[in-house]
Amino acid sequence: MSHRRLLVLLLLALTFARLCDAAARLSATVDEGFHITSGYEYLRTGRLRLFDEHVPLVKAWAAWPLLLVPDLPPPETAPGYDAGDLIRVAQGTVLAYRPLDRVIVAPRLPIAMLTVLLAATVYRLAADEFGPSGGLLSLALLTLDPNILAHGGLATTDLGATALIFWAMLAAARYLRRPTRRRWWLAALLLGLAQLAKLTALLLLPLLGLLFVVDGLVGGASLRRRLLSYAGLVAVAALLVWAGYRFELRPVAGLPVDWPLPAASHIERWLRLRDNLAYGRESFLLGQNRMHGWWLYFPVAFALKTPLPTLALIAATLAALARGRRRPLTTELALWLFPLVYGVASLTSSINIGYRHLLPLLPFLYVAAGRLATPGRRRLILPLLLLWLGLEGALIHPHYLAYFNLLAGGPDRGYRFLADSNTDWGQTLKELAAYQREHGLGTVALSQFTFLDPAAYGVDYVPLAPMTGAPPVLPRRFDPAPGLYAISATTLDGVPLPLPSTYDWFRHREPQARIGHVMFIYDVPPAEIGWLAQCARPVVPLTPEAVAAGFGRDGLRQVVFDCEQGWVWPEGGASPGRYALSTPGIDRLRWPTDDEHREWWPAWTASLPLTPLRLSYVQPTPGELPPFAIWEWPGGAVAAPHPGAVTFDGLLTLLGYDAPPSATPGETVTVLTYWQVSATASLPVTRPLSLMLHLNGADGTPVAVGDGLAVPAIQWQAGDIIVQRHRLSIPAAGPPGPYTLIAGAYWLDDMSPLTANGERAVPLATLR
Repeated sequence: MSHRRLLVLLLLALTFARLCDAAARLSATVDEGFHITSGYEYLRTGRLRLFDEHVPLVKAWAAWPLLLVPDLPPPETAPGYDAGDLIRVAQGTVLAYRPLDRVIVAPRLPIAMLTVLLAATVYRLAADEFGPSGGLLSLALLTLDPNILAHGGLATTDLGATALIFWAMLAAARYLRRPTRRRWWLAALLLGLAQLAKLTALLLLPLLGLLFVVDGLVGGASLRRRLLSYAGLVAVAALLVWAGYRFELRPVAGLPVDWPLPAASHIERWLRLRDNLAYGRESFLLGQNRMHGWWLYFPVAFALKTPLPTLALIAATLAALARGRRRPLTTELALWLFPLVYGVASLTSSINIGYRHLLPLLPFLYVAAGRLATPGRRRLILPLLLLWLGLEGALIHPHYLAYFNLLAGGPDRGYRFLADSNTDWGQTLKELAAYQREHGLGTVALSQFTFLDPAAYGVDYVPLAPMTGAPPVLPRRFDPAPGLYAISATTLDGVPLPLPSTYDWFRHREPQARIGHVMFIYDVPPAEIGWLAQCARPVVPLTPEAVAAGFGRDGLRQVVFDCEQGWVWPEGGASPGRYALSTPGIDRLRWPTDDEHREWWPAWTASLPLTPLRLSYVQPTPGELPPFAIWEWPGGAVAAPHPGAVTFDGLLTLLGYDAPPSATPGETVTVLTYWQVSATASLPVTRPLSLMLHLNGADGTPVAVGDGLAVPAIQWQAGDIIVQRHRLSIPAAGPPGPYTLIAGAYWLDDMSPLTANGERAVPLATLR
């Protein structure tokens, strides 16, 4: 046996071993219970009552081991079956079975076998086109790809559809290259099976038609003969699809005609898919949540979840193609037509739930990359890239679903960009239970997108949204109750939650542990919060009811202030508190730092001593409340610039000020004055009051006036520090400097001043 053939066998064996090991170690993902249940129903009854928009072939292929489980309840006897309630039936049969691994791991193995067969055919087809070295390169790209490994061992439809679409396209191309009856029948069979694997395969029909037409026009064959061959392929495939539904003939509800139609269940799958596309699905991309997705979703997913060595080799393949290193036209079209059209079509999809929907592209791209395995300078580069690719997969085993490349920061940071089946799809529950036992954690508050009971894997938990039995929104979401939390990356990103920002408080804290890269453990300590200060521009973001629910306490002191005109530190900032700001039009297409988030405050606040502020919670989308953000003030002394200590009538102490050194006519000068409510003040202050700041010319005449009050006096309490922003507009025709700043305070109802040491006002500084 040659070394190359031995290496091929080793790669195939290693792939199967890795898939089997991952299948045994990962808990059930969100979709698997449903696919297995509906596939089991189809095998037992031939019916598709429990099918959604999916077709039966791959489901049935995965579910056949369940026929060997004698004590598994039949789905047709489960509650909810007559109503076609797949979730309820799955929860009453497959997901209720114990031990759960018996009905989850076993159906994963047929998909693993299919993945290995796909890998073997990728090698064979690439070797036929580009020689044994090209076949080995293509095989390595596929078998070392974390995304192939992620879904190649799960009982879902994605890898099965990927394999059958690839086989159908390449079988037709091989027939065109050397037409034989055997090859024609193989192409027809695979085309029909592909239609029964996933509705996506319908795209093969026009693409194969184009392939046959091109071959008839430029391939030297008769166009009429090619068209007849294609028509025959489609006819046999259609007959096979009809056979897959046991030659049913009945009307289809929802169509304008009431005629009996062949394969009516297949048509119904299309109608359900149409409805699902119109409805959309909860999606997350780059900090945003939507129901109908983005055209940018799949390009971003491909860029961040495809390994960098693979991206480099795909780019090199395109470059080689542009330089003229091409195969016959029909061969190139067979390799590139489906990826090109499918890739463009994905940009219009309203369902953006995972890289897995891009898997059908990969076998085509990897076979095409086989052309790079030629003698020359790549003798060293190719092995290094493949070594890099192999190491990445080895280091993340068995958590391939969480894979992200270095552009995204690796698997620990990928949740910032994508969610759902790109990160935590339910596969981490086994490791969570093991982590609980190993560290003696006891009960955790668990948020996980799943339809099974995590106790099946030994998880000791109380449920949080979106789990069964939990309130739809986390209680005290602005200040979670003390305790241990296990938050899935998917729900952390707001999928599928009625309020996507439910767990945003946790996003701004580092977890104490990451399980499988995407299940985060937080130990939340008790928090002391003495007050909440809300900016009233453009609106006060939190209602009293929202404050009570979000912070989980009544009686929290609330201060409302105008952040365009000033600032306030309740209790002088000595005790911990929170600030809230309405943030219309905020941009969550990235994860900014706390400093960048602070730019949501008016620009003038950059001159305040706000370094301790830390972003605590963001709700970027409007709902019952407008978009808003909450910052945490940890508590601590606030130092005023240019300190002084002048007290006015025992009510207010002028602590200091911040002013520019100079001013000129025609200029608007901004001055900040720092005040503190005195401990001896008679409170509450019920009379309207204003803080005065005048800019006087050399002769003592006021040149500009900047009076105002950002924090209504009725809200003051002893110790509060108030910063007033004064804007002094000097007339262009005004006198030249120097100018003197004069500060004070007065009652608005009768314009009587407060005095300090008998003086109505005090000078602060001279502006030259």
